[in-house]
Amino acid sequence: MSITNPQVIDIWAIPKSAPDSLLLIMVDPLEWGDEAAHSEHLLLLQEKINTYITFIESEEIYREIPDACGKQLMIRVLGLHELPEQVDWFFKRIGELLNERGIGFDFELKVTEQAPGL
Repeated sequence: MSITNPQVIDIWAIPKSAPDSLLLIMVDPLEWGDEAAHSEHLLLLQEKINTYITFIESEEIYREIPDACGKQLMIRVLGLHELPEQVDWFFKRIGELLNERGIGFDFELKVTEQAPGL
């Protein structure tokens, strides 16, 4: 699952380090490429983020994940590639808007380890 399947919640988790929180994680494996590719990539992310927001605001989250009740909700984008500067700005703006709704938002760069000598 990833941002290429916009109607699905990829992963949810209650972190051991923050048991009062619930993470809704979306996986973004796509490369950013040139600026022309940024728009298409951002549209995929926006559609997936909207799915997550609807999942929360419709309260479907509490039917599907009863453990979410009373938890601080956080949407996390787990990316495999660094964000271009323009996209970093977009994510900061999304974070501000979601914080106003009581929902956390962040981006985590998942660094893949390469075998020695590669």
